[in-house]
Amino acid sequence: MGKKKHVSTPGYGKLLDAWVAPDNVGEPIGCIATSFTFSPVFFEEECLARFLQLETDPTEDGPVYLVEREEKLAQVCCAAALVDQHHCRGGRSLRWDMLSARMPGLQHAKVSLLVWSKLVRIIITSANLTADGYRRNVEVFGVLDFGEGCETPLACLNETVDFLRRAAAYSSTSPEVQPPALTRWNSLLDRVTTDCSGWGSTDERLRSNGVSVRTVFSGPGYPTVFDSLKSLWPNASPANAAFVVSPFFNSPEVDNKPVRELWSMLRQRGEASVDYYVSGEEIPNDDSVYLNAPESLLTATPKGRASVSTNFHCLTLPDGRSLHAKGIRLEDDRWSIYQIGSSNFTSAGFGLSEKSNMEANLLYIVDTHKDKNARKQLMASFPPGILVDPDSVKWKWLSGDGQDEVGDELTLPLSFGDATYHCDEHQHSTVTFSFNDELPDGWEVTTDGDERHFFGAADWSDLGGPRTCALKWTSERPPSGFRVHWNGSGGAAWWPVNVTSGSVLPPPEELKNLPLDVLINILSSARPLHRVLQNYLRRQRKEVDGTDTPLVIDPHKRVDTSQFILQRTRRVSWVLNALRQRIERPAVTLEFLRWRLRGPVGAMALANALVREAKSTEEHVFLISELALELSRAKPEISAGCISPQLQKAEIQSVICDLQTLLPENGFDKPLNLKQYVDSVFSAVLS
Repeated sequence: MGKKKHVSTPGYGKLLDAWVAPDNVGEPIGCIATSFTFSPVFFEEECLARFLQLETDPTEDGPVYLVEREEKLAQVCCAAALVDQHHCRGGRSLRWDMLSARMPGLQHAKVSLLVWSKLVRIIITSANLTADGYRRNVEVFGVLDFGEGCETPLACLNETVDFLRRAAAYSSTSPEVQPPALTRWNSLLDRVTTDCSGWGSTDERLRSNGVSVRTVFSGPGYPTVFDSLKSLWPNASPANAAFVVSPFFNSPEVDNKPVRELWSMLRQRGEASVDYYVSGEEIPNDDSVYLNAPESLLTATPKGRASVSTNFHCLTLPDGRSLHAKGIRLEDDRWSIYQIGSSNFTSAGFGLSEKSNMEANLLYIVDTHKDKNARKQLMASFPPGILVDPDSVKWKWLSGDGQDEVGDELTLPLSFGDATYHCDEHQHSTVTFSFNDELPDGWEVTTDGDERHFFGAADWSDLGGPRTCALKWTSERPPSGFRVHWNGSGGAAWWPVNVTSGSVLPPPEELKNLPLDVLINILSSARPLHRVLQNYLRRQRKEVDGTDTPLVIDPHKRVDTSQFILQRTRRVSWVLNALRQRIERPAVTLEFLRWRLRGPVGAMALANALVREAKSTEEHVFLISELALELSRAKPEISAGCISPQLQKAEIQSVICDLQTLLPENGFDKPLNLKQYVDSVFSAVLS
């Protein structure tokens, strides 16, 4: 049976496809995203997996997926999600950061910034980072790409970077100290600003085009959406028609400011119209239609003008899909401007309330005199609807049906600052809490899952009420968050945890203390780490029971190391050379270089395996010396967008210093010629 041919519909696409790297864009550098509601599992397994180009599947490949995920995330300088405080919770890998936006209004923007070494992509959408948002709802999104020689307006990139910086500032309640997760977020934005300063087009170059695009942000410190639309409307005369699609509106009990503002933007004389595209349903055995909107959309129509009209269209949505797209289009005979993004047609969404939301939108500006087809192309993304008679409408205002509501989750009081996990070189793990003024009475921090007491008001008082507390963490698995209770809370708030750096995280169990044979195969192979490891696991499984199912490595029982090094001296020497070439290659981030040097399949992992499996002191010291000598010969390559060779050399030298500590503590005297050789090697490489 042949495959079903895919038929694309103009104006429609798959949002997850926007997370996939185009061809020839280089290595992934980092990605940051914002959302209102949020699914950590969806973000990690669907969005990040596509951005990092993971080949494995979490449900089918088990430990091999974990290995590939750890390796790919170790290569990027930042992977993070900024989520509204009402929905910022859930277990996750601490390889990526989760920041809680703790602001007076809502963090309602849905922006993703994907950075590869040769391309930067902005995705602005109405969709939250959830399975519903990306797979089931009717949503809208726009994509802007920036690279050498591109025609995308550079102003859009700069304005988006500034917005992401402002939004993330709400994740920290301490202006004096910037937490590590926020530092990583801002460092990626700094890198984008520096590396992309010559990319994109200026406004002057874009004026001759029939279609241009601008960003429209709203929230604290920004103008209202209507003020932005007024300033960006390209004609001296106002528009004569407006088209609005939105799932949510102001409640019937409050003043409908967005409707009044919209009519004020249109012509005050002559013909003018507003068309609303809303979800609804027919009433059985009745000619009426329920529209999910307040009646104030109709009653706000200007009085005393026979040439104005308000029209309603009941959207024809696919079965099982809910409307979540938001858009507004203004037109006259020549111009069209079409805004898409996160702003519902509400006072909070358009920046008209005291506690306005943080919102992000794209505005497309079309000159039909220069591009006659562009208006049709934009209209194709507008959901289709059936015109209904206002006299047959029954109004059914939606309060949010779970899509854009804050829910019943408790928010963490601002007196609780940041929570950070750290593990030092001696494998001593700590969690550091920061506190601000006016902590609630009887507060207690408990572990996730078992609700075990970890820290509380009495413990804090015994320590003298410090601003920060570094507490011992005894579990091998780092915490992704804690639950916080206090007197009268009636529940628990979530306190997310981030790490000081990715290098403090323990490797997956499958990568701990890998046998020397496996390390040699990995370092000498041109195939990806997870594929080499997958084959090894299958071989081990076959030896046990003849099946072909991956098995977790047991490094102490699966390899016979008798006479191992003596038999394979030539192979070890060859892999040292391969390791040096691997380390010489450009590294796009410092984290990636440190993964090569100190990660579970790096230089220090190889050194520890050599020490662990050596059959004599002579083999031990000789091979460690050879490894140090090989690393000292490294000549890092120069490549644009990567860390400098000088920094690479400094990190390599630090590893060489650590290799010396692996020599026998009490030294060795025999054979004399070996001792002289080892002393001469370290004297040379450390000078």
